[in-house]
Amino acid sequence: MNLYVYIHIPFCYKKCPYCSFISYEKSISTKHLYLKALVKEIESFFLKNNSYKIETIYFGGGTPSLLKPEELVLILNTIKKYHISKACEITIEVNPNNATKNYLQKLKEIGFTRISLGIQSFNNQKLQFLQRLHNAQESFRAIENTIELFNNVSIDLIYGFENFNILQEDLNNAVLFPLKHISAYILSIEKGTLFYKQKVYLQEENVEKQFLYLIKFLKKHNINQYEISNFAKKGFESKHNQAYWQNYDYIGFGLSASSHINSVRYKNTDNLDDYINKVLSDKSPVVYKERLNIDKQIKEAFVIGLRTIKGININNFNQRYNCNIEEIFKKELSKHYELKTLKKVRGSIKIANPKKLLISNYILSDFI
Repeated sequence: MNLYVYIHIPFCYKKCPYCSFISYEKSISTKHLYLKALVKEIESFFLKNNSYKIETIYFGGGTPSLLKPEELVLILNTIKKYHISKACEITIEVNPNNATKNYLQKLKEIGFTRISLGIQSFNNQKLQFLQRLHNAQESFRAIENTIELFNNVSIDLIYGFENFNILQEDLNNAVLFPLKHISAYILSIEKGTLFYKQKVYLQEENVEKQFLYLIKFLKKHNINQYEISNFAKKGFESKHNQAYWQNYDYIGFGLSASSHINSVRYKNTDNLDDYINKVLSDKSPVVYKERLNIDKQIKEAFVIGLRTIKGININNFNQRYNCNIEEIFKKELSKHYELKTLKKVRGSIKIANPKKLLISNYILSDFI
């Protein structure tokens, strides 16, 4: 069986004002204990589950590039004791400040095959607003250094709040490089973040205009949308993210990590001390466990799949879940076909057009 592995590194230089992920500012002593617990959690899982073939490994955070190469080696070597696919995609998120030639060379030697750079923008004013630690010059330098060593390079961009000209500038700068993948996220103002407390608001008309422009612009440069926020050159779609959207089995290791294996969902504690103490005391860090019945599996797989541009292939879906999806969601599909928010094309159900992707949460809520 195939398995997709996520490793959570929760440490950051500082918390970004828009970030809702579980993260902590770096402490050397805490980091040492965390890595010790992380390696132990990985070993404990694979000692009991050694029949999996690992297809992807993804280091996310936080800021995984805060780790030294020798710390990353320790984690990767723990996983590599087990069955890894020859074509395993191994990704790490890298902060532009860390993207030095020396560090990137070490990442390549260790075995990373894909780099995701947290660029966010090439505009200094925008980067300052987002309270990023790097500037525009460092954004350029980070990409230049990375593409010298890696073929499969992705960058993150944030948009939706700035002047339209700044988004155009960001996109024009991005396509100067032979990037294979771009993740472009609308700034999300989530409860608990500094921006939420400061009551930062987005204008819907501005967001829609930028979203539609982004899709059209990147398509002209053969970087095609394959999910609401993700764009890639052909053949360079993120294998790891596609595993989530296709509802494959994945395992998350580390603080607050989620897993989905054999129709059971797990979630680790999001308390750092609790995670470390439990794992180092030979206890499970899992604080939530739910076995999904077939109805819930079908609903979740359908909703997740509709986030992708390809949508849901009806025959494949029905065979996989031994169901008739058009019968199960007859009422809901009829409603959204009539509203022209969904469409059926060549045996697949899809969100009708790019503009409707912006209200995908509203559309998908009818199927949950």
